[in-house]
Amino acid sequence: MDGFKNRFFQNNFLSFLAKYEKFFKSQEVKFIINFLEILKKKNPHFHINTRHKDFIKELYEDLFVSKNFETVPTKHKEIINELKEAEIEFEDILNKLFLILTNSFIKHILKEKNAISELKKMVSLLDFYIEYILYHIQEPTGFFTAIPKEIKDYYLNNTKLYLFNVYKGVPIVNSTTIHTLNNEKGIIEVSANYYQIVASKFQREVYLLEPKSNKTFRAFIKERYPARKVLELYNIEKINRKTPKRNYIRVQPKEDITVAVTKQNEKFETVMYDISIKGCALLSDKKLPLEVGDYVKLSFILDPDDFFFFNFEAELKSITKLNDDSYRYHFYFEPNPKEEAALERYITKREKEIIKELQTFLKKEIKNV
Repeated sequence: MDGFKNRFFQNNFLSFLAKYEKFFKSQEVKFIINFLEILKKKNPHFHINTRHKDFIKELYEDLFVSKNFETVPTKHKEIINELKEAEIEFEDILNKLFLILTNSFIKHILKEKNAISELKKMVSLLDFYIEYILYHIQEPTGFFTAIPKEIKDYYLNNTKLYLFNVYKGVPIVNSTTIHTLNNEKGIIEVSANYYQIVASKFQREVYLLEPKSNKTFRAFIKERYPARKVLELYNIEKINRKTPKRNYIRVQPKEDITVAVTKQNEKFETVMYDISIKGCALLSDKKLPLEVGDYVKLSFILDPDDFFFFNFEAELKSITKLNDDSYRYHFYFEPNPKEEAALERYITKREKEIIKELQTFLKKEIKNV
């Protein structure tokens, strides 16, 4: 928390907000309207009520009017979690809203004949807000202050471990060791590569694997230290399953992909969550009349630029209930050679896009360091 607070004041963001107070107040209604429009586009079935409208208004005021950004993660976490459960990416909404706000700011400074360098300050402030909010809303649900005995042994023996995290389906694995251990606070520091440092902005859950015994530990990132290439971990818990490992790379689509699911004479529309060479996960905002073991037909187009119509016979392997109204369905299929080639093209293309996105963040991270 102190690191973010120090950055806020060191960058003179408070004086910047005060300087453009009239501008930010004038943009509040537009921000609320745009937020609601984007929300409806992201998930037309998401029920928007007064609570959500109040949340948007308070969010804007906390960030740009009352300058109370530190309250955002705790004050608004419940509704942010609601959006997450409805598979609505809060980060994506913020990016779109902040882009609109930036465009309005450009018009404002041109009209007022202010220095163009003010735009750089605006972009820095918005980037700071996104990093801060995403970092602090990904809190673990339970807290474990006691460090597992094995972790203490790994620290004392300087044992080589694997640090594992994921960015949009792309796994990032790196050899690591435990640098420091604070038993009283339940905190350890581990080495990480720059890709993991960047990915940790967006996904705070990571895994530690001891390769000889295959013992696996889940942890959450408390702080990031890019200059030292170190992550501070807490809430460390030994788990029975291994680190999330798949035989085939899964990627999340860049845009929403509608998938038609047909079971005998019944047909349902779903949205793709992720896809691999041998399967995919689909999202639905209601419980579908499907059971594990059912065989269905999946029909969709992955890439408008590579117009290939997929029509798979698929087996439903598992169902994940996300909340009272939404579910994730996990399917397995066997593609023919043409289908497999088309899937490989898309997955390779999407993987490159995700890595390029990470590299863009990485360049910025190194520049800031």
